[in-house]
Amino acid sequence: MVSVTLHRARHVVPVDRPVIANGAVAVARGIIREVGRFAELKHHWRGPVLDHGEVAILPCLVNAHVHLEFSALKNRVPPQSDFPAWLSATLAAADRLSPYEREGGLEMGLRELWRFGIGLVGEVSNTGLSLEALKQSGLDHHYFYECLGFHLQDDGPLARDFPIFLTEAALQDPHFSAAAHAPYSVSPALFRRVAAWNRRRGRPTAVHVAESAAEVEFLLTGRGFFRELLQARGRWRDEFRPPGVTPVAYLHSLGVLGADTLAAHCLHVTGAEVELLAREGVTVILCPRSNRHTGAGQAPFRQFRQAGLPLAVGTDSLASVEDYNLFRDLLLLHQDFPEVPGEELIALATLGGARALRFEAELGSLTPGKQAALIGVTPEAGPDFWAGLLSGGAAGRIEWLATPDEEGEA
Repeated sequence: MVSVTLHRARHVVPVDRPVIANGAVAVARGIIREVGRFAELKHHWRGPVLDHGEVAILPCLVNAHVHLEFSALKNRVPPQSDFPAWLSATLAAADRLSPYEREGGLEMGLRELWRFGIGLVGEVSNTGLSLEALKQSGLDHHYFYECLGFHLQDDGPLARDFPIFLTEAALQDPHFSAAAHAPYSVSPALFRRVAAWNRRRGRPTAVHVAESAAEVEFLLTGRGFFRELLQARGRWRDEFRPPGVTPVAYLHSLGVLGADTLAAHCLHVTGAEVELLAREGVTVILCPRSNRHTGAGQAPFRQFRQAGLPLAVGTDSLASVEDYNLFRDLLLLHQDFPEVPGEELIALATLGGARALRFEAELGSLTPGKQAALIGVTPEAGPDFWAGLLSGGAAGRIEWLATPDEEGEA
């Protein structure tokens, strides 16, 4: 006989329907069976009741954009006034890391993700260091192997320059994708190779785009910080001619934008480009704390919402945030855009991220049939439930209540 456990709490936040006061989640064999008012569910199901008291039950969070391989840089790169200064400091700090420090940072980062209620991540790596660790961690993930190569001009197979795309992990796992780093570090030919590799396999593409004013300057004029960086790193091409357009328009001209594209940051975009992103169905990954730390700017969140863009949220790396607590990103958005409903902010870090990473059937909401990956957040007291929930989460009052592998057969 299947054992059904009722998880009861003062509030249940399903995400895909309104908040339920004095609610419960019925779980069996690691799967959500029903969500509703506790008084009703206790008559539908027989089994143990776990009363979680004053917490709010939510689905696990989704960090849709993170660089775990930089976790060892936690507290090593202070906030900067502009993005070039931050990137220079980060590259210098990363070059000083030993292999032991990188591996230790990765293990710490995985523990921190779990501690803050994150059950699904969109990991972006250009070393492959985090792949096996993620597989062993129990965290669900979509792995984006990030390709860099401003100097790579041929149209050959992607694996010629990045052998990881010949591995079983890359070829067999539907949650493994190629990613293009950014317009200033990836040639047009490499952008097309990345997009083609993913589209042949029906997988999403990730890219950093319009993250800084320096990126815009480089594409418009071919000058500035990124030209100097490419020259210093031996990747500059004297034959390069700037496209003379802004980053989103540039990627559109290459044919790499679409409903399969996850665009991180998107700070320096025009109103017309916001509409273009929406028409193409691009998902934008917001990284509000990271953007503030790097001095890059602020995403036009209001315009994104008005355009109906699919949105998710990520922390980016510990080189640009203090921790992996996504509630702190949501709280910052709440403070900067108080008109945005709290339930919409929570959706960014749950269902929005699950859709972006193609885990919507398993995670992202408390929906019957989905995985029972449940977290509890103790809200701060006050008249506004959503403000209290975000503040409680930002203060770290987060606990795991259930995971799919904990529920078995009686």
